[in-house]
Amino acid sequence: MGAADSEHMKVVHRWLAGEVVNNTVGIMLTGGPFNGRTKIVQLDQDGLPPARLRARGGWGQGPWNPAARHIYTPVRAPGAPAGWTYEYTGVDTSTDG
Repeated sequence: MGAADSEHMKVVHRWLAGEVVNNTVGIMLTGGPFNGRTKIVQLDQDGLPPARLRARGGWGQGPWNPAARHIYTPVRAPGAPAGWTYEYTGVDTSTDG
């Protein structure tokens, strides 16, 4: 069995399709430097995604500060495969890691 057909890749493709597998799902990022990418996240006990994501760098229409942490927050999106999207909400310039 090739790597593309491995059980792990089958699970990844299910996450990317918006299916919850082992309480984990892929959620699309909208806006900001990571627009269009999918983040695979662990859902909490209530089936909710993490309250916010922080990411460094990224591509897209800039200029983006590569040292800044870009913030995304979850928004219910019934039309999205996972029922959620992460929308870009700004930049965290704190140094708390």
